[in-house]
Amino acid sequence: MKKFILIVMALLLSVTGAAYAQMGMGKGMGRGPAATTNSVANVEEAKSLVLKQAANLKGAKVVSAKEGQGRRGTMYIVNVTDDSGKNYEYHVNPWGEVILFK
Repeated sequence: MKKFILIVMALLLSVTGAAYAQMGMGKGMGRGPAATTNSVANVEEAKSLVLKQAANLKGAKVVSAKEGQGRRGTMYIVNVTDDSGKNYEYHVNPWGEVILFK
């Protein structure tokens, strides 16, 4: 009976740990303002961060960049096109995280 209870407890613990990891509460928990060192103050800095992110696109060019209001401050929306004509929209938050939106 003790073996059975120990096995059930171990299984329950592993399932609970997996659930926490899926929700972002485990190791490597969310990346917030403390995790990044870049802070973006203007559109030009956002453009340079996006071009670094899009370095693997052949002929990546910034088409437009504008300032927008995010949940936690000013964010930047940068539209990039490559040589094949594909358009990409990147969002840059105030802490310098670059996110491919479309």
